[in-house]
Amino acid sequence: MSEIRLLINGKQVTGQQGDSVLDVCIANGVDLPTLCHYKGLTDVGACRLCLVEIEKERNFVPACTHPARDGQVVTTSNEKLEKYRRLILELLFTERNHLCAYCVASGDCELQSLAYKYQMDNARYQYAWPTQVTDSSNPFIVLDHNRCILCGRCIRTCDEITGAHALDFGKRGWKTNVCADINQPLGESSCISCGGCFQACPTGAIFSKASAYRGKPEECTTVESTCAICGVGCEIKGLVKNNRVVRIDSADMTRPRGLLCEMGRFEPLYDSADRVTTPLKRNSKGQLAGCSYEEAFAAIAKKFDASDSVSGLASGKASSEALKAFAELMDKIGSKLVDTLDGDDYRTISQGIAKFDGKAGLDIEARLEDILTADCIVVIGAHPTKSHPVIGSYIMRAASKNKAQLIVLDPLRNPFTFRASVWLKPPEGKKGLAVKALGKAIIDHGLPKAAGDKSKFSADFKNVDVKKASQDLGIDVHDITKAAQILAESRNSIIIYGSGILAYKDADLVATILNLAALVGDKPRVISLKRYGNSRGAWELGLGNPRAPVASDLAKGKAKGLYLLLADDLTESQVLADSLKGVEFTVVQASYLSPVTARADIVLPSMLWTESKGSYTTIDGLSKKTAPMVKAHTDIKTDADTLKEVARCLKK
Repeated sequence: MSEIRLLINGKQVTGQQGDSVLDVCIANGVDLPTLCHYKGLTDVGACRLCLVEIEKERNFVPACTHPARDGQVVTTSNEKLEKYRRLILELLFTERNHLCAYCVASGDCELQSLAYKYQMDNARYQYAWPTQVTDSSNPFIVLDHNRCILCGRCIRTCDEITGAHALDFGKRGWKTNVCADINQPLGESSCISCGGCFQACPTGAIFSKASAYRGKPEECTTVESTCAICGVGCEIKGLVKNNRVVRIDSADMTRPRGLLCEMGRFEPLYDSADRVTTPLKRNSKGQLAGCSYEEAFAAIAKKFDASDSVSGLASGKASSEALKAFAELMDKIGSKLVDTLDGDDYRTISQGIAKFDGKAGLDIEARLEDILTADCIVVIGAHPTKSHPVIGSYIMRAASKNKAQLIVLDPLRNPFTFRASVWLKPPEGKKGLAVKALGKAIIDHGLPKAAGDKSKFSADFKNVDVKKASQDLGIDVHDITKAAQILAESRNSIIIYGSGILAYKDADLVATILNLAALVGDKPRVISLKRYGNSRGAWELGLGNPRAPVASDLAKGKAKGLYLLLADDLTESQVLADSLKGVEFTVVQASYLSPVTARADIVLPSMLWTESKGSYTTIDGLSKKTAPMVKAHTDIKTDADTLKEVARCLKK
């Protein structure tokens, strides 16, 4: 882009061709009031507060939508402009019911701040006092129409950043409101509760239930960190008051990994599970009772020193530092039986990759941001809107903004099936045949000439009869053919698969998916959805050993001694607890009391990810770090320190 020069308020400034006047003002530190403008969103010129005077223009123009041109002479502030802005503010305040003294956003409201700036201590117009409803049906978010200024920032955020487009304007005239879907309650709509709308809201019209009245930003300490829940690695900004996280925002919703989801934004605020606050040891009565770290470590060392059969099982929610210390502890014990809770997933993925290209590394997989530039997205056996909601948003954004074609291969209905160009519904257990039929249909369709030699990848599909497969699958052959044509003609496709594929523990199926991706691209663009926030980090540290599936041994009652590192993982606790019945001595290191800790002989406390500093590897291989947002309420050691202390007490 070429550089342009403007004269703003008598000062020469520079901008780039294609910038708006507001862009140039922001880039050069020129203060200009706005309410409807939000970084990264399309500007609509709704609030009119950024009106400026441009030489040779007949009227004032909104700076946010007016293109900047070389040689423009711009005035952003004079007596007439300031009167206009004061007038607009008075109209905004009188249109709805803005009672600042009672508002949840008081002290953090852009409308209120502008009223202070323009010394608006009264209004010349009669207050309308309309009867407006407050929608609190969503479990996390409240929509209060009384405080809405109809700037549209929430609507554009929902559409352009989240990709859900659950919000829009409804009704007409002075009754115009922000509505969800077809004027449904927010809690019954297609809203995915990502919270982007309330972060973008300039007033208190949309706010978080968990954060309301808990503390103003100036009363809080701000901590920048990374969400460690699902493995996407979203950047977060925590507001902390009195050693309590009162609000979690995106550090910047427009940056890569900037969008948050319901889990990352709200889950830490609703944490109500009972914590393990001190070491616990089973006493002579068979009950777990509090003890010192020294007593717990001594009991563990005594048992493990005397045993020649100790297994280790770790959750992928633990930090890389904790997992490394865990691996070192198990090495000192002399155990080769070390696994992760999702070790079967790793074995399936890595062996599938090895069958595909002879290597077992995960680096073959695509980056998450590749989803946003894809022109065709195939979702196989995955429900990212639930397991990895930000990835779900990426898919929806690609479909709505890039017009990416969406192919869903899953027997179960999910939010993507309503947006899909083709929805293939194979019976349970026949996803592999559906993938092969799709691949063979692509070959029959004729690969693009630029695709090169695909004979190596075609071999997986050559013996498939598409018509016979369609009958076995109960899928119309025209749907398979249509999906094949879309995928074959795409230039930038990507395939995403998840638990619906990994549950089969079939490496050949993973290899087939990779072969399908390789048929239509220079290199296979595939993403596997890992179960935990640091699953890939655990696997790269050597956990999830292909020769030692500990989880399977537990199910068969083979393990005798077990060290279980759960960290703050509560998933599948009852299933895991049931598998511990045949274990003679169990140590559980966990943040929460659960059915698993109830079966343990020794329980050691673990910090939450919000309480500790740690490293995590995202599902696509990026290294991210968390920062402690709050201090643990009791004297809890970090997971890594606890594991190192146990190792020191061992005589082996």
